[in-house]
Amino acid sequence: MLALIAQGMSTSDIARYLGVTEFTARKHRTNISAKLDIHSTSQLVAFATTHANTAPRAPTPLLPPDTLSKREKDVLEKLSLGLTAKEIGRNLSISPRTVSKHLENIRAKTGLQTLAALMTISRQLRIPMASENPDTQSE
Repeated sequence: MLALIAQGMSTSDIARYLGVTEFTARKHRTNISAKLDIHSTSQLVAFATTHANTAPRAPTPLLPPDTLSKREKDVLEKLSLGLTAKEIGRNLSISPRTVSKHLENIRAKTGLQTLAALMTISRQLRIPMASENPDTQSE
């Protein structure tokens, strides 16, 4: 189940793939989340893309460094940590709607649609944490 989530499959897709009802797939997903103390889809996808022993269905394209704005990179970094739009908004002092708009722009620029694909590209970009960014340190 985690491997399929890491590949970006929805619960409906997983149910069809496994030949079970959508209710059964949803129940397994809920049980996994409960056992791992995970409370959001973002957290579950982040965990799955980090820990599932699987290769993505198709290689995720590498992006030129200047494809995304700094703020879009900030949002993508937080998303890869498994934060929800509301949590990302609080963390970056912007509204959840602005976070959603940034994610919409990222999807348009990259052609990626699933959370798993966005989290994978975030790791490929190796976006540094704000505390590691030399521009934020005083000279």
